[in-house]
Amino acid sequence: MMMKRLSAIIAIMIGITGFASALFKDTAQAAVTAPEIIAEAGILIDGTTGQVLYTKNENAQLEPASTTKMITCLLALENLDLAQVLTIDNETPFTEGSRIYLLEGEQITVEHVLYALMLESANDAAVALAKEIAGSVEAFAVMMNERAKELGATGTNFINPNGLHLEGHVSTVHDLAMIAKGCMENEMFRELVSTYYHYIPATNKQDERHMYNTNRLLYDEKTKVPVNGVNIPAKYEGTVGIKTGYTPSAGGCLVAGAEKDGTFLIAVVMKSTDAGRFGDCIALFDYGFSAYHTVKAVDAAEDMGIAEVKRGAVTKVGLALAESAYVTLPIEATKDVLSTELKLIEEIKAPIKKDQQIGQLEVYEGSNLVAAVPVLAQEEVGEGTFLSVFGIENKTAYTIYITVGIVTSLLLILLITYIVLKRRQIRRRRMRRAQKALEIAKARAERQSDTARREWYF
Repeated sequence: MMMKRLSAIIAIMIGITGFASALFKDTAQAAVTAPEIIAEAGILIDGTTGQVLYTKNENAQLEPASTTKMITCLLALENLDLAQVLTIDNETPFTEGSRIYLLEGEQITVEHVLYALMLESANDAAVALAKEIAGSVEAFAVMMNERAKELGATGTNFINPNGLHLEGHVSTVHDLAMIAKGCMENEMFRELVSTYYHYIPATNKQDERHMYNTNRLLYDEKTKVPVNGVNIPAKYEGTVGIKTGYTPSAGGCLVAGAEKDGTFLIAVVMKSTDAGRFGDCIALFDYGFSAYHTVKAVDAAEDMGIAEVKRGAVTKVGLALAESAYVTLPIEATKDVLSTELKLIEEIKAPIKKDQQIGQLEVYEGSNLVAAVPVLAQEEVGEGTFLSVFGIENKTAYTIYITVGIVTSLLLILLITYIVLKRRQIRRRRMRRAQKALEIAKARAERQSDTARREWYF
């Protein structure tokens, strides 16, 4: 009887364990299953490394609507002073769509216009900034496309600064993600897009204004949005921006950023619904944070050692990393799976400028190259003297030159002294010979004189 009870208990425990294991497995599998999104196109990237974690029609050219304003904001931050005062012209107030109703002759600072641009998604603010920077919307569009390409956009064509519908004004989720990544590296941009509320004091033309961010992920706990078939509140913990967009032809667009435990993700959806764009990004974030994390592979402060320099004033130069290296890993993986390899240029030859790239540090996950960071010269190295051909530094070369100079001078002095003394010796010898010859001649003359006297006497 006892054995039967024990067998029954064991069987129940095994059943419970199996059920729990199966449940955990299903839960874990669900956590890393790629989400289904409403949007026609979507992408999720690691906002630090740029690695693509999820994609759907990433190169489809669609209307970006007001997500266009990301690049407008970045160009304004790069070309204007925040305290600069703009005077609104007679055309800007007639801009269509969402706006803060700027008036002709109104004076307002760039900072307040930027908050209007990124929180209220004001189209008139975008036009005002474009004209101030480039003189015209057309000229500004050229700047927009050039800057977008620098950030990695390959399928984008901007025609206006605000994203209002125009035939040919297109981008892709991939390009918007790359633009967002570059924009979020600007501290003021990050501050703007993560702000929920901003107050604009009265201007010379209008009363005070109150700006509220259109990105529901930042604050909205009441509105429900669809996430993987379930309606949940729009607010998402860790959200740090970035920009909404909507027009009837573009549909719901959203570029969103969120950060948790040191991992920063950027989600982009295009041609979704008004509510669906927020739910799509939440689904992408949930997937990304459950499946991946960002790891610092190498710190920028790490000692990289020294490298040999040819034909330089010195024979060695210190090495430094241009920045820290980050990689994206599966959630269960640690830094231990990574390895690094330092690769310098074949011949490091002077002159070398400070911060000149002379190689790179490559980071590998197994045999796969996952990151590369420039390696820079820590100091300037000038050209060496002739002796640098033999690997002799200038300091040592100058010592050699001085020593050789001193020795040469001493030898020259000795040589001159020897020559002078030798000449004196020769001169004295000649004088002695001349004197002796004179004495001999005098003695001979005296003998001849004595002989002549004797002959005369006899």
